[in-house]
Amino acid sequence: MTPSASDPIFQPLTINGLRLKNRVVRSSIGGRADYYDGSMSEARIAWERRFARGGVGAIISSNVGIRTDGIAVPGYASIDHDRTIPSWRRLIEEVHRHDCRYVIQLHFSGRQRDLPRKEFLGVNPPSSTDRPDLLYGLRCRRMTIPEIRGLVRAYADAARRARAAGADGIEIVACNGYILHQFLSGAINDRSDEYNGDLRMRARLLLEVLATVRAEIGRDFFVSMKLSGRDEHNAFMAPFVRDVGNTIDDTMQVSRWLAEVGLDAIHVSQGDTFPHPLVPAGLLPADDSRYSLAGLFYEGTRVPLTFFLMQFAVFRRLFEWNWGRRMAFKRNGRLLPEKIEGMNQYDAAKIKAASGLPVFCVGGWQTASRIREALQAGHCDVVSIARGLLANPNLVHRFAEGHDAPERPCTYCNKCLVNALLQPLACWEESRFASRDEMFEEAYRIYKEAAVGRTSADVVVGTGV
Repeated sequence: MTPSASDPIFQPLTINGLRLKNRVVRSSIGGRADYYDGSMSEARIAWERRFARGGVGAIISSNVGIRTDGIAVPGYASIDHDRTIPSWRRLIEEVHRHDCRYVIQLHFSGRQRDLPRKEFLGVNPPSSTDRPDLLYGLRCRRMTIPEIRGLVRAYADAARRARAAGADGIEIVACNGYILHQFLSGAINDRSDEYNGDLRMRARLLLEVLATVRAEIGRDFFVSMKLSGRDEHNAFMAPFVRDVGNTIDDTMQVSRWLAEVGLDAIHVSQGDTFPHPLVPAGLLPADDSRYSLAGLFYEGTRVPLTFFLMQFAVFRRLFEWNWGRRMAFKRNGRLLPEKIEGMNQYDAAKIKAASGLPVFCVGGWQTASRIREALQAGHCDVVSIARGLLANPNLVHRFAEGHDAPERPCTYCNKCLVNALLQPLACWEESRFASRDEMFEEAYRIYKEAAVGRTSADVVVGTGV
């Protein structure tokens, strides 16, 4: 079925050479599908191919390390050297076969490093501070000025490689507690030099990165930046922590400065850690978390105690109750899914108005009618989806066929998130499948495809596989 020409979901859009056939992109999401050293596997290509053939206008890659010491978790393909360019080129060519664009997300973890590679065990990652984070107690050290200059250069080199690989654009991560956000956030940055002080000084590193990237790759290449609209630094520690960090007004001002330096679009997220009650919004699956925390045992100062407490059901229920209890989508311990879908659109609208730039908005989208409302209201220009497409890779095809929602919607259980450190990234909500065996079959599908190469599914539209 051909979608209506007036349907805002299927209106094409071009932003500085990035041509989107519709207004739905797959947001950054990815598991440990690649090799330990950061080289790309066939499973990564199979993984991206499943979303490309599912009908999205573009794919934003999983976080791609610009340097080995900034990789958040081993097993993600990196772009830290020119030798990575051919593998990225091959992946992008495969995605382009499905009339889907590909944006490489440039990433450096800083303090927000979940699992270091072997050579960095016991080596504290660089940051704007030397204080551990509130969630896990992840250790870090304050960067020197020469190290900051080296990091800026690393972003520019990675951008050059992305363009050389044939990517349709890049997205620079400056949200969710990663390195650029660590400098930007008033709740994290505690430096006493020119990279801290008022908001403009805290934004200095972001602006330097963008300016240097533009000088390296030119003005005719799509560059977006992913920002947290609000830090909500006290989201899961209130009343013990009262500092909320950056506000939406702060982010609106930063967006104006970024527009002046040559940014093409802004991707709106939330929160100053990952995970955070605002991202991905939903439940804290404590029963699954007690296993995944084992991987973080030696990384965070707070993890050993949390791991111990999570072995007892009473504490798991307490953690589940506290997670997101101050958020609008949770009341009396009960999740309100209708409050999650599109939850960031009003902040996105404010940032769009302040910056004058096109805005991508993430936030639990999976219903065509809700997406149309946001687009028609001008709250955002594009919606980005992660969990909803993980649960239903053929979601865009369903919209094109006239359906408003998937048959088996994402439940916002976040089991995909907490399992991703140790298990393949997949939907692990058994209630969404006919059987436990079917759940595992779906989870392992990309590995089977990778083992045999491209399958007949590549030419089947709307299969959802």
